[in-house]
Amino acid sequence: MGRHETPLDPAAGPVQRFAYELRKLRQEAGGLTYREMARRAHYSVTTLSRAAAGDQLPSLAVTLAYVNACGGDPAEWERRWHEASEESVPDDEDDADSPYQGLSRFEPTDHDRFFGRDELVSALGDLASTSRFAAVFGPSGSGKSSLLRAGLIPELQQSGDLAALRILTPGEHPLRTHEKALKAKEDDGSEGGGIGDTVLVIDQFEEVFTLCREPAERTGFIDRLLTAREPASRLRVIIAVRADFYARCAEHRALADALSEASLLVGPMTPAELREAVIRPAQSAGLIVERELTAHLVEEVDGEPGGLPLLSHALRETWRRRRGRALTMAGYEAAGGVRGAIAQTAEDAYGTLSGEQAVLARQILLRLITPGEGSQDTRRPVDRAELDFAPSGEVALVLDRLARSRLLTLDDDTVDLAHEALITSWPRLSAWIEEARERLRTHRRLTEAARTWDELGRDPGALYRGTRLATADEHLADQPLTPLEEAFLTAARTSRSSELRRRRGLFTTLAALLVLALIAGITAWQQSRTSDRRHHEAEARRIAAVADSMRAADPVTAARLSVAAWELAPTVETRSALLSAQNRSEQDAFTVPERDDRTTVRRLTSDGRTLVSVSREHVRTWDLRTHRRTGTYPGPGKLLSEDGDLIISPDGRTLALGSAPGGDWSSTTPLWDVRTGRVTGRLPGGETTVSHFGRGGRTIVMSASDSSPQVWDTRTRRLLLKVPLRNENDDPVTQYAVISDDERLLATCSNETPLEIWDIARRRTLSLPWTAGLDRDLCKDEDGEFAFSPDGRAIALASGTGIQVRDIRSGRVIGRLTGKSLKSVRFSADAKFLVAAGPDGIRMWRLSSPGEPVFRHTLATEEFLSYELDFAAGQLRYLNGSASAVRSLGLGPATTSRWQQETAQGALLSQNGRTLVTVRSTGAAAGIRLKDTRGAKSAFTVPHKPCPAAEVEEGVCSDLMALSADGRTFAYLQSADMSDSVTQQSITVWDVTAHRKRATIAIRFGPEDFADVDGLALSADGRTLLVSRAAENTVEVWDVRRNERTRTLKNISAEVLAVRGDLRTLASSNDEVADLRSGRVAYRTLGDTGISTVTFSPDGRYFAAGDSDGRVTVWDGEIDSRLGILADTEATEFVSTLAFSPDGDTLAVADDSGTVRLWDVPSSRPLGSAVPGPGDRPLALAFAGNGTALYVAGSHVPLQTYDFDPDHVIRRLCARTGSGLSEPDWKTYLPDIPYRRTCEGS
Repeated sequence: MGRHETPLDPAAGPVQRFAYELRKLRQEAGGLTYREMARRAHYSVTTLSRAAAGDQLPSLAVTLAYVNACGGDPAEWERRWHEASEESVPDDEDDADSPYQGLSRFEPTDHDRFFGRDELVSALGDLASTSRFAAVFGPSGSGKSSLLRAGLIPELQQSGDLAALRILTPGEHPLRTHEKALKAKEDDGSEGGGIGDTVLVIDQFEEVFTLCREPAERTGFIDRLLTAREPASRLRVIIAVRADFYARCAEHRALADALSEASLLVGPMTPAELREAVIRPAQSAGLIVERELTAHLVEEVDGEPGGLPLLSHALRETWRRRRGRALTMAGYEAAGGVRGAIAQTAEDAYGTLSGEQAVLARQILLRLITPGEGSQDTRRPVDRAELDFAPSGEVALVLDRLARSRLLTLDDDTVDLAHEALITSWPRLSAWIEEARERLRTHRRLTEAARTWDELGRDPGALYRGTRLATADEHLADQPLTPLEEAFLTAARTSRSSELRRRRGLFTTLAALLVLALIAGITAWQQSRTSDRRHHEAEARRIAAVADSMRAADPVTAARLSVAAWELAPTVETRSALLSAQNRSEQDAFTVPERDDRTTVRRLTSDGRTLVSVSREHVRTWDLRTHRRTGTYPGPGKLLSEDGDLIISPDGRTLALGSAPGGDWSSTTPLWDVRTGRVTGRLPGGETTVSHFGRGGRTIVMSASDSSPQVWDTRTRRLLLKVPLRNENDDPVTQYAVISDDERLLATCSNETPLEIWDIARRRTLSLPWTAGLDRDLCKDEDGEFAFSPDGRAIALASGTGIQVRDIRSGRVIGRLTGKSLKSVRFSADAKFLVAAGPDGIRMWRLSSPGEPVFRHTLATEEFLSYELDFAAGQLRYLNGSASAVRSLGLGPATTSRWQQETAQGALLSQNGRTLVTVRSTGAAAGIRLKDTRGAKSAFTVPHKPCPAAEVEEGVCSDLMALSADGRTFAYLQSADMSDSVTQQSITVWDVTAHRKRATIAIRFGPEDFADVDGLALSADGRTLLVSRAAENTVEVWDVRRNERTRTLKNISAEVLAVRGDLRTLASSNDEVADLRSGRVAYRTLGDTGISTVTFSPDGRYFAAGDSDGRVTVWDGEIDSRLGILADTEATEFVSTLAFSPDGDTLAVADDSGTVRLWDVPSSRPLGSAVPGPGDRPLALAFAGNGTALYVAGSHVPLQTYDFDPDHVIRRLCARTGSGLSEPDWKTYLPDIPYRRTCEGS
């Protein structure tokens, strides 16, 4: 029998009404008992019964559990819960009593409520006391202003010896506005205070760049501040600057020097500091914070540089919804959480305005924004006079509404945003700014010009003319303007009309005389221009082909020719050449400009930046970055044997020459100092063959005449270790020996003995039982080789079939790398990568994920002698087999630091490239995470329970996702093996911009419909959802807003669906095409083999289908005519994802091997070489909005951005090659075309 519940009066209040409706839902579900509901919802009986008790509003999580147990609509009840939550907040709450600031900054009077920054306040105080000019840097929202005002200033005031303390913000005219404040206080007692220095605190220093438009005034203001550094100055200056304006500060040399000496970076709070900032203000006000809420807040904000205003506002809103003395999780959820509280408050305030007031609010808010130019958008304080474009009463009303919601701050004369966090956290405002960005820039310039015109006595010479006036007319014709702005434009238009009338008469006379001459001249010019253009295009295509043929042999000249070809004529061929120059790994080639003799030996230094060439007569060194010879020294003469037996130390300064029989040095190994040209010592080892120096140059490994390895100290000339031979027959042996980077261990093996690792200092082998299990033929194989890791803890063992990396002490296999006859094994300095070379080229693996190489370079017909890594330059340099040339390879993104060890199970990118969705089942980023690729908005995570790995492998459980083309709508369903009692699955549709659910769509199925839903797709605007149902072989079409099915298409279903932007055509990976207007389904053979992925171009002109053999078939948008097949001869893996550029003319194709390639769709030609990747599997592709950049979401690198803008590519190539094509080279390759510079400054 169910327990008795106290009757409720739904009219008693929003909480009681909500509880009454919950009880009604339970009765409509058949009068379920709370025990049965607890079994379904996985919450206790007590928790569920209290939810409907009417004493307090239950949490959102409990509410949704209650609703789901009763079979209700979660989206509908979530909406009701938010309404009840808002109604239950008292309207007359006095915000002045709140212990939290919200979006407002802390002031000096708030010092007793400023917690969590004690260490930073102390550090800033020390900096201010020791430096006359200091700076505080930090991201927007990191708390710089509050740190200065509530942290530093009270501390300075306590000292009592300051002459004066002044706080100011620069504004539009910093020097004129603050001229008096920039002077040290005179000792006249006018300001009171002590006899010490005058302290200036300059908050929001970035306003000198965003608001001040006069370079001379900006420079004068900064110069005045920097006088504080003069020895006799009585000023001390502390400035606070947003971190993204650090580079702008470098424009002023003296300011850059000052900042390099005294600056403090404000980073995110630590968890302990965040906890203090949450709890201590509440305690000071006699309140408590639920532990669950504290832990959740710390987790949400930890590591977020700009998260403090979001936290503070969420806490203020939670305080408004407190229960008694407690700040609760339920109140926090009702406020919208850290990510949504600001947006919810702003939307609530905006929703109270009438239609005309809402329009006025938008106009006011946009006046308070300065759109960023290469930086984030910033707030812009304005005089109230600038808001007189509307009736003052209406303006005052709107300002009051927004200020009472703490979105604005109002002073006597100025209006300002409460915090810049409002710009990024309120989606509506962000959308307004994005929509009006260019207009806002034009308006800001107009406001400043009108003010200057007025200050100059309305001088006609200060009026807009020409392009500036036309731009203002275009962007501001229907915009509200202040009387001054309107008067300025009216005067400019009047002046323009007078000038036009005067010119018209003169032009009429001249026009008649010029018409006939122009007609004849234009005709001749057009014919000549057409001829020149065709000639230039032909020549551009020719040298593009020449460049492609030179990429391996002379990549620098090839790059210069590629730039010249594009500058000559932008065609498909020249664009392809330009991208090949950027994408190919070959970056430089240095050919040694000297003749060899039989004794010449060349080696690279350990940093890969210098080539050392040794012959009997000379030792020469070359800088491989500049191709310049850096030194010429005497050679070792006859000390160098005929067979050139020598080794070069890692730093290139010492030679060790193998002893040759018959000479007076035959029993020693001379050490030759390259720079002095002298023998600095001899190692008395008998007839020896030198092997290699230790990495630090302190030791040398040699082999005696009996092949036994020896280790010598190069400084003391002392024998450190001689490895005894173990063969019984005294036959010659092939002995391998490698010393560790720290020169403590020596690894040896031979065709008679297994691998041994020696402790050089103790002259004994390490006891390593695991070596007994190694292949006995390891060192008999001519390809056998090994290498130590930099820390000496691991060793890589190479054989003819691959490489195994083992922990030396335990023998544990760290990684197995496959490849044939791999040699020259080398760890990177950080031990994260392993490089080796074989017959098919040079390979590099990331050891944390050793399955496939992250970098490959094919050597073709060329052999190599040795190589070195230069990770600082992102390059690998190798000496070719004849030692006549050094080639430099760019490693590209293979060494990226953004690699994440946990593999992503899936990823989506919206067609416009603005939204990224990733799915991970493990690690710190586990869940379904949605992120703005531009970083303009914070990421959020969709609730998600990962599929068990076994069920994923069996195909029982999978995450089905869809993302609209505009990136604003996301749909998700986890398709899993359902129990017999479950008759529906729910697809959750999310509003990505607002971080909220839009709808929950229930898909009902029968007991036999196992894992019924197998594919999802969203229309471009996110209003229509298409659901593929495998069991019924249908696709259901759903209206997301009305949450109803509008059509069912029969005889079509697939895991991969693509819908055209105009919602006319649907295509599936099962070769089915549906007309969404008529519902007809037709069969098309979309490709030659199984289709793996399909997509439409944004404009609907093209359709592409990738298959399992790496080919892509391109169709027209109606999928009636096949236009071409894009076949990469090197591609054999199935196509994993596709993306069209915004204009549809470029297609990006990724296959399962990790290769990404661009294609020109109209010509069906590849654009350049494959895009260099980080080595993981691409999961999703999308072009940026302008089509000149490509986003790639991978299985280990969440987002990689590739810039293909020709201007940017040219700048990078010019920087890499040092100059454009020289005039002599131009005459060689383009003799019929006048020379032109192709790189700036060259």
